[in-house]
Amino acid sequence: MLRAAAPPYWHGATGIVPMTVVFLLATSMALLAGVVLFGWNTLRVLAISVAVALLVESTFNLLTRRSRSWSESHALLVGALFACTLPPTVGWHVPVIGSALAVAIEHALLGGLGNYHWHPAAVGRVAVQMLFDEDLTPDRWPVLAPGRLVWGNLTAGQPLPPLRSWASHPVPDGVQAFTAIRPIDHLRSPLETAAGAAPAETIAALLRDVLPPWPDTLTGLAAGAIGEACTIAVIMAGLLLLGRGLLRPRMAVAAVVSAAILAAILPVRLQPGSQPATSYWLPGAAIWQGLPVGLGYVCYHITAGEFLLVLLLLAPDPSSSPLTSRGHVLFGVAIGTVTMLLRVVVGIPAAGYWALLVANTLVPLIDRATRRRVLGT
Repeated sequence: MLRAAAPPYWHGATGIVPMTVVFLLATSMALLAGVVLFGWNTLRVLAISVAVALLVESTFNLLTRRSRSWSESHALLVGALFACTLPPTVGWHVPVIGSALAVAIEHALLGGLGNYHWHPAAVGRVAVQMLFDEDLTPDRWPVLAPGRLVWGNLTAGQPLPPLRSWASHPVPDGVQAFTAIRPIDHLRSPLETAAGAAPAETIAALLRDVLPPWPDTLTGLAAGAIGEACTIAVIMAGLLLLGRGLLRPRMAVAAVVSAAILAAILPVRLQPGSQPATSYWLPGAAIWQGLPVGLGYVCYHITAGEFLLVLLLLAPDPSSSPLTSRGHVLFGVAIGTVTMLLRVVVGIPAAGYWALLVANTLVPLIDRATRRRVLGT
C-alpha cells in the first residue's frame, strides 16, 4: 500500500480528527475560564450540550450506517462551542434544543461534516435566540464574587451597585455572586443623557458611571456568556489556532479593524428623558475635558460581547470559511462590519452570530471573486 505523508510546506493540523482536537483544546480554554467565573453551572450546561450533540450524531450514524470514528469528535466540538455561547444559568431545555438543532440541521439541511456552509454552533445559537429570547437575554448576568470563584453558587447573588467594580465591592455574608448588566447590553441600547448635555459628556458618563472597568471585560469579571466573558481566554485560544495554522491572521486583523472603524463612525443613540432620541455620529472621535472617551467607547465594543468568540473560535472553521488568503480578508471585513451594524444600528442581541451566518452565506461569492486566474485563461 502506498502511503503519502503531508507535504513539507503544510504546517497546520492535517485530517479531520487532528484539526478537531486542536479546536477542542482551544475551546477548552474558554470553558476553563467559564468554570472559574461561573462554577459548576458551566459544567452543567457543557455536559447537557455535549451529551445531546453526541446522541443526535450517534443516532444519525446508526440510521445511515455511517462510520462513527471521524464524525462524533466533530459533534463533541459543536456541543462544546454551543455551550460557550450560552448564559451559565440558562435552563436545561435551551442546551438540549439548541445542541440538537445544531447537529441535526448540519446533517439534514447543510450537507454534513465538510459540506455545510453555515457554522452549526452559530445556527443553533441563533435558533434558540429566536425561540427563547428571554432566557438568553436576562436583565442581569451573574458572576461569582471574590473568594467564591470556581466553587461558589451563582443563585446566591445580589446586584452589584453602580460605580462599584467587582474587586472593590465588599462581599456581604451569605452572598456568593454578583449580578450586573453586561457592557454589550449598554452599548446596543440608547444612552440616557441630560437635557443640554454634550454628546461627548454622555459618552464620558457612560464609561465613568455605567460600564464596569474596561479590564474587567478582558478577565470576564464584567459577566457574560460562558465562553464570551473572558476575552483573555478567547485570545489565548485564538493564538493556539494561529500557531497550528487554523486561524488566518489576515482575517482576524481585518475583522477587528473593520469593527473598530464602524464602532467609531456609526451613530450613538441619545435619549434625553422623554424627548425623541437623537443620533451622534463619529463617537470614536469624542473628546471630553482632554480625554479620548471615544477611543474607550470603541475598545468596549471590541472586547465586550460575542465578537471575539465568533472571530477567533467559530469563524476559522475550514468548512464554512473561504479558501483563499484574499477571501479571508473579505470574510473578516464582513464579520466585523455586519456585527457592528446589527449591534449599533439595529440593536439586536447575538449580533456576532448573525454576522457569522451572513459571512458564511457570502463564502461561495468570495471564493469566486478571489480565486487566482490560471495563466492563459
